[in-house]
This record gives sequence, structure tokens and C-alpha cells, in this order.
Amino acid sequence: VCPIDLFAGEGETPEYKQINPLGALPALEVDGKIMLESGAMCHWLTDYHAESGLAPGIEDGDRMQYEQWMMFSQATLEMQPWLIILHSKILPQSQRVEGIIPWAEQRYQGILKVLNDALGEDEYFVGNRFTTADIMLGSTLMFMPETLTAFPALIAYTERLMKRSAFQRASQ
Repeated sequence: VCPIDLFAGEGETPEYKQINPLGALPALEVDGKIMLESGAMCHWLTDYHAESGLAPGIEDGDRMQYEQWMMFSQATLEMQPWLIILHSKILPQSQRVEGIIPWAEQRYQGILKVLNDALGEDEYFVGNRFTTADIMLGSTLMFMPETLTAFPALIAYTERLMKRSAFQRASQ
């Protein structure tokens, strides 16, 4: 693990640009090969360590649901919080598009309702067991916990994830 402080400009150094030309995080190096994109890393690491049981097997009936939530986490869920954060905190004032924030907030609430309803009384999204899809979904939901107030299943879900010993170790 090599921490990079993007806000201090460390992602823009020539050394880091050789790893990731966009200067973004994360980047994973295994056996001299570089992989970018957190979703791809989670997918690859889960398959590489199949014995972990963090994904249903390809023949398992829950695999389709697993793949759906893995892609949903990045293609649908993650965009709205990033738009809100970018246009309210990160971008210079002159580059912000204020009108995008109310749209993204409304869209995000609709997405959260879909997730809340899909989770229902279950503890986890895929076959009611912890999978990498929960890592992907949960980490995004934790970006903006204040947006979850109308969704009790998602509040309980993120609290449950944060109580996991692996989450506790990773948060230290």
C-alpha cells in the first residue's frame, strides 16, 4: 500500500503519471502489471481469491444478481454523489454547475429508494450473504450518509457493514 494525496498534487507527479496517466486513484500493481479502476480491482481480486467465497460461482443462481449489483454500484449509484461533491466542494467555483446539484440529489434519492426496496428485510444484497457487491455498494453509500435518512434498510445495512471486523481493520 502506497498512499497518494491527490489534494496535495501527488497524483500529478511524473512518477505517479507513469502508473496512472489520469493521476487518479486507486491503482493496483501485481507482478509488475498495473490495474486501474476500483470496480475492476474488486472483481479481479474476488475471482483471484475465489476461495474467499465473496462471489457466487458462475453456475450459482445468484451470480446474475451479483453481477448486476457490481455494475450498478459504479454505473448507476456512484455517479450522483460524485456530481454533488464535485459541484459543491471540489471544483473551483467558476467551474461548478449549480443546477446539476438539485438534479443529482433528486436522482440519487430515487436510486436509494430502489436499493432500499431491493434490500428489504435482508442483511445483504446477493443471496442474503456478504459478497464483494456489498463492498462496492456499501462503500458508495458511506460517501454521504446524510442522504440515507429516509431509507431505514440502508441505514441498518451501512451500520452492519461498518461493524464487520474487516471494515474495522481497513479503517485503522
